[in-house]
Amino acid sequence: MNKIYKRETLSSEKKERHTENWIRERNVILNFRVTEEEKRKIEKRIELSGLSKQDFFISSFLYQNINIVGNVKTFNAIRKEMVSIENHLKSIATLDELSLDKIESIRTIFEILDSYYRGTEQHLEI
Repeated sequence: MNKIYKRETLSSEKKERHTENWIRERNVILNFRVTEEEKRKIEKRIELSGLSKQDFFISSFLYQNINIVGNVKTFNAIRKEMVSIENHLKSIATLDELSLDKIESIRTIFEILDSYYRGTEQHLEI
């Protein structure tokens, strides 16, 4: 019978950390509240994925499609970010100076607008 792959992080042996000159790569903590039912469902999905909670949440938050219901708050946030992007583009001289954060913001805005307009088209066809 084949053995199931077990990540090194799950091994019973503790690895020694080099605390000297060691800087935690991920030093920001995100918290959010859920109901008991939501927690149960999330934990089941994590268990079935085989990922650590951290990897599951990062993957879910960064790479999953999100269905957006457009409202005033959504469009105000997009408008504000677009002004910031415009100001950044006006301030740079070459593409090398283009901020990766601004590129990521543009990609996210396109995804939000695409999701919104696809939903609008579906509602119009009905």
